[in-house]
Amino acid sequence: MPKDKRKSLSEYLVAGGIAGMVARTCVAPIERVKILYQIQKGSVNSVSYFAMGPRLVREEGIASLWKGNSAAVIRVIPYTAIQFASYEFYKDAFNKGIFPSASSLFAGSCAGLTAVACTYPLDTVRARMALQLEGGANTAYRGVLDALFTISREEGIPALYHGISATMIGVAPYAGIKFGSYELMKKGMRDVLGVEEKDLPTVLRVAAGSSAGLFALTFIY
Repeated sequence: MPKDKRKSLSEYLVAGGIAGMVARTCVAPIERVKILYQIQKGSVNSVSYFAMGPRLVREEGIASLWKGNSAAVIRVIPYTAIQFASYEFYKDAFNKGIFPSASSLFAGSCAGLTAVACTYPLDTVRARMALQLEGGANTAYRGVLDALFTISREEGIPALYHGISATMIGVAPYAGIKFGSYELMKKGMRDVLGVEEKDLPTVLRVAAGSSAGLFALTFIY
């Protein structure tokens, strides 16, 4: 691989990891409230989704909204880093193939599958630690590494990949549609504004990314 290409991939790895960390930290309160709402739904003291957040802040403080975020970030950083970097790699490969017009769609799907395959054990640990944190599981993991070793030792390494097939079935179309629609939206913006991609305002890139993610999630829901 040429030196400039290696540099480009490393930049995507770093940028993807940082973007994932920032994004996950920003939405951590929403994720915490969602998990708590799902666990307590139907119980005697259950409250509505929108009342859960204020009650959590009132009882445990505002910092409690980010409780457990470190475990999620440890999984998100490598996931987004691998996804972004592999997306560019696959897109270059598909652009040289027989379906260049659909390169973003195919590259997105392959990137999503690659990221899942590389980081799924961390996703398993994240889910179990989230349940443990909220009292929904009878485990006593002391951290991510402890959970990885404990699950491997007590249940076997395959337990870390339990459910990966179902996840990949969902991720492949989601990631493909997300990246494909994102590139399509950016192209439309460039055509309307008459600018190059590097000159697109950041706010428009964010809007395109958010819309693409929402569209993909709605499509495969």
